[in-house]
Amino acid sequence: MKSPTLKVASRILEAIGFDLDLRVHIDWVEHRVPRLGPFWVPNLLWHVDMPDCFATLSIPDGDGPMREWDLHNREQRKGVYEQLILHGLPQQMIRWVDGPFLVDVWDELDLPEPVRKAWKWAIVIAKEPTRPDALRFGPDPMLTASAWIRSYEPLPKRPKQPSVRFIPTRFDPRQRSAQAGGADDEGRTRVDDADSIAAVVERLVEELPTTRFPSTPATWSAGVAFARRWAELGYDEHLVALTPQRSRCVVRVAIDPFDEKSELVERLRTI
Repeated sequence: MKSPTLKVASRILEAIGFDLDLRVHIDWVEHRVPRLGPFWVPNLLWHVDMPDCFATLSIPDGDGPMREWDLHNREQRKGVYEQLILHGLPQQMIRWVDGPFLVDVWDELDLPEPVRKAWKWAIVIAKEPTRPDALRFGPDPMLTASAWIRSYEPLPKRPKQPSVRFIPTRFDPRQRSAQAGGADDEGRTRVDDADSIAAVVERLVEELPTTRFPSTPATWSAGVAFARRWAELGYDEHLVALTPQRSRCVVRVAIDPFDEKSELVERLRTI
């Protein structure tokens, strides 16, 4: 119905995942060698798109019967390339013989010397060494000769790694007589400061199977000592917070959802 401009045609192709492209024109010359028969030689090599370069073909095995050749298999690919180079038509070679694969196996192919000599310059041009700057992408880093980066879909960002935080209280505001024993606000038995860090660890380990935010009541001195020890060991990817609770505090640890709880248990045990 309409003849779109080149710009509109490019946008239409872009919408369906393609791009305007240029095709390499290959010139073929027929060679005739006594006792060998005619064969065709290109002036340049080319690239065969996937999945055609890995197809399974049915062609004769030399002068023998038809057989299946799987181009996934390196040895069978060499056999196909030998048959097509010696006996194939340009229409067959341009569809199934991939230039990079041919260069890769060229020295291993069983070909007569006249054939190798005729194909020499196509192989030499394809193997011409280049020395690009691997750290520079060129004027348009989104494009190559046959591909284009249309979009990116990065992985979801991991949560920002928090640092250890605690309330900088240097003393326990309660009377010393209340620190030595008795029951806390939740009915748990209090322990002396000498054993308080170990008690905090044990209670956090008990909480881990049921929550990602284990917590336990503790004295201020025990909570501050636990947070300092946590920071000294370099475990700063989890947040340790001390929250006031009357005359005591609550020690909370926020677990990274990407980490295994068993690993956190091992870390707690080292404290």
